[in-house]
Amino acid sequence: VKELIASDADREQLFSSLKLYQSNQDLYQLLADLRLLLNEPSKLELYDYMRPLILLQHQIEYSRKTPTAPGVKLRSVRLQRHHGEGLGFAVRGGFEHGVGIFVTDVTPGSQADRQGLRVGDEVVRVNGFTIAEAIHDDVLNLIRSRDEILLKVTYIGMLPVKQETTSPVTWRYVDSLDDDSEEKRRPQDIKIFIDSTGHASLGCSILRDKDSNKPGIFVEKVRPRSIADQVGLEPGDQILEVNDTNFRRISWEQAVLALKSSRQLNIVIRKHAAVSRNPAFKVPSTFPAFSTSPPIPTESPPSLTNSSKSSASSNALEELDWDFNLPST
Repeated sequence: VKELIASDADREQLFSSLKLYQSNQDLYQLLADLRLLLNEPSKLELYDYMRPLILLQHQIEYSRKTPTAPGVKLRSVRLQRHHGEGLGFAVRGGFEHGVGIFVTDVTPGSQADRQGLRVGDEVVRVNGFTIAEAIHDDVLNLIRSRDEILLKVTYIGMLPVKQETTSPVTWRYVDSLDDDSEEKRRPQDIKIFIDSTGHASLGCSILRDKDSNKPGIFVEKVRPRSIADQVGLEPGDQILEVNDTNFRRISWEQAVLALKSSRQLNIVIRKHAAVSRNPAFKVPSTFPAFSTSPPIPTESPPSLTNSSKSSASSNALEELDWDFNLPST
């Protein structure tokens, strides 16, 4: 923290905000405080460091409301120049200002909009050329000189601002905490942290779709009042990653091993992915997709074993028993 927040007063404010959150459980207030403190891209990685301090029931909302650390994931945006049609986006920044090139506007319905370019994206490469040390005009000329443009971008969620030519660069978030419009445009990949210490199991079952062109591991059942239920996992969610292990083409046995390997799990999920990808998947009617049950009791409920396979299981799907039995501490 000290490396990213140099001011003693700001660090003290950060710790005070986290302590207040643990007391009042007000996630909105915490996020508002963090936006004041984490006010430039170099500080955004602190959101990930603080994830283990966020309550289970707030993990998904926290992920949706916080930006990703810069450069974590690049996306490709392909544009084709057509006569009489603009590309539909504007950029700001450049090496002469000490910042990268950022997308400041995307015209609704334009080609850039249809291809997924978003306000708050940083352009990292243009047609294979790295532009980290390119001035603004050179980047524009590079884009204008080609009929086919391939952009490599990463979503930062902040934009550089200068009040005057000689003013220092400051930063602002592209969306407010109350604005869900930008949130809905984000990829539905959600990061969550689960600490299962003191609990016998996660309380969910998984299955593997191996017939699809893009096989994967999916949540099949979620036991009410379990850890999985509290964090917001639902039948049909795809598990993309666990503790840096890629689940996209992992075997069922490897997935089980990864989920049972540690009590501290950093998980990336994609909400409701199974229904659109695999018509064979059906949410079991006897297990609610979402439970509003009270918090997890101090004593873990007994493990349910030897559960029968649901109608969602077939020769294309491999199912794990109801609970992951976790290693003892």
